[in-house]
Amino acid sequence: MAPNPGYLKLALATYGMRLDESARARQDVFCAPWVRSYVARCVELLLPEDLWVSVPVEEEFTRQSPFVLVAEGDRFAVEGNGERVEVRPVPQPCFYQRHTSRGVPMWKVGTVYGGFIAINPSSACGFSLRGVPCKFCELGTRTMPDSEFALRVSDVIEVVQAAFAEGAAEFVYFNIGYFDTEDRGVGFLEPYVRAVKRHFDTLVAVQLHPPRTNQWIDHTYAIGADAVSYAVEIHDPEVLQKYCEGRVRYIGRERYYEALRYAATIFPSGTVWSDLILGLESPESTMRGIDALAGMGVVPVLSLFRPLEDIELRHHPLPKVEEVVPICAHLFNAVRNAKINMGWIRDLSFAITPLEARFFAGEDARLSVAIQHFYRSRLGTLAARNLARLRRRLRVRRVSDSFDASRL
Repeated sequence: MAPNPGYLKLALATYGMRLDESARARQDVFCAPWVRSYVARCVELLLPEDLWVSVPVEEEFTRQSPFVLVAEGDRFAVEGNGERVEVRPVPQPCFYQRHTSRGVPMWKVGTVYGGFIAINPSSACGFSLRGVPCKFCELGTRTMPDSEFALRVSDVIEVVQAAFAEGAAEFVYFNIGYFDTEDRGVGFLEPYVRAVKRHFDTLVAVQLHPPRTNQWIDHTYAIGADAVSYAVEIHDPEVLQKYCEGRVRYIGRERYYEALRYAATIFPSGTVWSDLILGLESPESTMRGIDALAGMGVVPVLSLFRPLEDIELRHHPLPKVEEVVPICAHLFNAVRNAKINMGWIRDLSFAITPLEARFFAGEDARLSVAIQHFYRSRLGTLAARNLARLRRRLRVRRVSDSFDASRL
């Protein structure tokens, strides 16, 4: 029987891998030294059944990994635990070596993970500026004000164009840190989102912290965001306070759930998601978090904790794969039972999505692959974009009519 690709993704993402000299010699596989440190210490692999995974390779904890990447001519394989699985390393995008017309290195603007190009226009996070960064976050090490790092819209458009032209990504993912404003950064993101939607026929996802009032969630949808996330990260209140003091102090745990619940009534099914980090709280608490999110129509996504060398939790123990497997199975069943669309949140190389969690839920669950294949097809992607445009027009029109009727 062929190895389960879901288990392989989970194990590689958890333990990382070592590099055989035959693989290390292949310069086309690895990120050049001028790319930001975290990217340079990971290799993107495409596993059987089209599973993407971002695998740590140059961290302290990966030295003990049971997995080794080997190369034989043009073929690559991961060896470990008595098995050998052929994989396809995803070459570093060529646009990383280019500069924008203003001279900004493109790798500093956008980074490709799976099917997305991830862009953080502000870079620094307000929690770190206040001395309370999330202890698992690399952004917590950056302390310069947002204004000194903000990207120009023109830079973003040039880099997205380069990534799309190369075929390195299909979708755009904006992720910003904490803003101490009523909208939590929605207004800051608006020109970027609108510009991307104006120039490209693509889906745009945004991840930020929940605004103080729900009207900004309506506005997030109106400006063109197709998917939104307010990441809970940790369900257990005490553990959240321990590792994410800024979130609790300046926003409040319940506001994340309130905002997610409301957003799920605005955005299409399956396009509101929240991360839960594996390994920082008990498995039982993570599963309770999955149930809470799925129960309000939100897609839980299991982020894979990594004790990176430049974060505060660099000495935190790795989660045990055998303890994580039941959580993944629970994820698939909870989302399926809640009848939430699993086809939108996909191709995340740094997390386990509900659709990927089918690999842990028995053979019957794997039949859901038909949905995935549809949404991977050009027809499915086109249908998703057209549906998003139509639904947004109708929603924005209803909101506008409501304001007109109230004479506000």
